[in-house]
Amino acid sequence: MLKITAIFPKYRSSKSLGLSILGLLFTSMSFSAHAAEASDTPHATTMEQLAKVMPGASVIMLQMGERYKNLYWAGKLGKWEFAAYQTEEMEDLIHTLKITRPARAETADEFLKAVYPMISEAAASRDWPRFEKAFDELRGQCMSCHAKNDHSFVTLPIPKSANSPVLNMK
Repeated sequence: MLKITAIFPKYRSSKSLGLSILGLLFTSMSFSAHAAEASDTPHATTMEQLAKVMPGASVIMLQMGERYKNLYWAGKLGKWEFAAYQTEEMEDLIHTLKITRPARAETADEFLKAVYPMISEAAASRDWPRFEKAFDELRGQCMSCHAKNDHSFVTLPIPKSANSPVLNMK
């Protein structure tokens, strides 16, 4: 049996997302076959329609922003397991972006090569100075990627807080 990790090796903690995407694609193939026969039917679904409802870069980047804040504060507060989890989820989000928005794949790959495994290893080290340096590199690479995608106006400060209840900041 083919495992989802064989197709999407980076989906360790977001297997359900990968399965959902695969399910949508397989379902859409079935719909596409019938759409040719029933193109006059208002309920015909095409691959183009399915692609339009996949999360765009802005939706994924909103999620990245939350993970970014949680990552910083998890490290600062010494919640290293939670910091490691944030790095995994951020990496998975970038892989999702590559699937849903293939035009961003090249810069996404550049970002991944520049940041991973550095940030993951820094979180695993449980060493705040090392982590802080890696986080600063991550931050710089985020802004470099934004600039390459004509979004240089999106700059990232060091987070002043994070919203996750795991961090208990409020």
